[in-house]
Amino acid sequence: MKVAIFDAFNGASGDMILASLLGVGIDEEEIKEVVSSLGIDVSFKVTNVNVKGINAKRVEVEERGGERKFEDVLKIIRDSNLEDEVKENALAIFEIIAKAEGKVHGRDYRESVLHEVGADDAIFDVVCCVKAFENLKKEGYTFFATPIRAGSGFTEFSHGKYPVPAPAVLEILKSSSLEFIMDDEGELLTPTGAAILSHYCKPLKPFPIKVTEVSYGAGKRETNVPNVLRLILGETAFHDSVAVIETNVDDLSGEMLGYAMRKLFERGDVLDVVILPAYGKKMRPVSILKVISPMHRSEDVAREVMRLTGSLGVRVMPVHHRVISERSEEAVKVKIRGKEFEVRVKRSHPGFLHLKPEFDDVVAIAEDLNIPPHVVYREIMKKVDGAKDADSERE
Repeated sequence: MKVAIFDAFNGASGDMILASLLGVGIDEEEIKEVVSSLGIDVSFKVTNVNVKGINAKRVEVEERGGERKFEDVLKIIRDSNLEDEVKENALAIFEIIAKAEGKVHGRDYRESVLHEVGADDAIFDVVCCVKAFENLKKEGYTFFATPIRAGSGFTEFSHGKYPVPAPAVLEILKSSSLEFIMDDEGELLTPTGAAILSHYCKPLKPFPIKVTEVSYGAGKRETNVPNVLRLILGETAFHDSVAVIETNVDDLSGEMLGYAMRKLFERGDVLDVVILPAYGKKMRPVSILKVISPMHRSEDVAREVMRLTGSLGVRVMPVHHRVISERSEEAVKVKIRGKEFEVRVKRSHPGFLHLKPEFDDVVAIAEDLNIPPHVVYREIMKKVDGAKDADSERE
């Protein structure tokens, strides 16, 4: 798996993120094309600087507009001729920012006037960063971030003097899975930087990495440590980190256990749930409830297990270096007995390329044609495998 790791050891802002992506995810010509497509009145300059001994790129932007309403920002992006995925993700990032500011100021975010983050230089930063992220995504990169130094103390905004991290930054981080660190360096993480990283990045996991490239994006402030954002590109084995949450239950009916299982499956942070029969104290029949969740969500899932089962305690067991395969899902059209159907097929990568049709689709076709599911399954596998082999020959 290809990984892009944003090491925000001294915070992050939109221009720092963009500068770190220069030369690895986007070039100056592409930036000019983005500006032209947006129709915003900005000019930019890329320079190479040395920040406390580290060579880095810096992006300086001059914009001639002022603050904009949230709806104006959306219109500029929607009316551009950028790719759909760039528009979609840029709009999502500005919605993250607007919702955070709306929450802080107690107003409908759709009617917000964006001040520091609504000017054309912020539109430039966000959309150019999105273009770079999408370029890397097409190359197969997955994005991670180390715990971000957010700073502390106070800073001046259009509304006056605010504590650091800024309230909008905290709202953005609260809604993401990213972690941050507070210290005494002043404001290090801006709302734009927080929104971009929270939209694209997951917390960095403890897996081995082979580094292929390192890029530095410089900020404008003078700080005690180099004011740069480090971007590390590399490759990793197919490892993951999960937690197994487990508890013994001997006082719930089958219906109640089934309800707990269903509610856990409905959560977005639960990967799997199983219930195993066993014998406990005094040879009493018990059920062992085992739940798998991402490591960073294990505490929340454990609390939900206790709430649903009434258990007085659960075991949370970290599982590092779980070997997994990259997976993808696609819809394919197959003709069976003269009738065409669309079937969802999951593939695992790389190397082994296992194929597995979605069983619900298999059953639906079987019932439609009044034939056994195993016959449909064989027909789908034969046709999908045949199409795959034909594609390989053409390549």
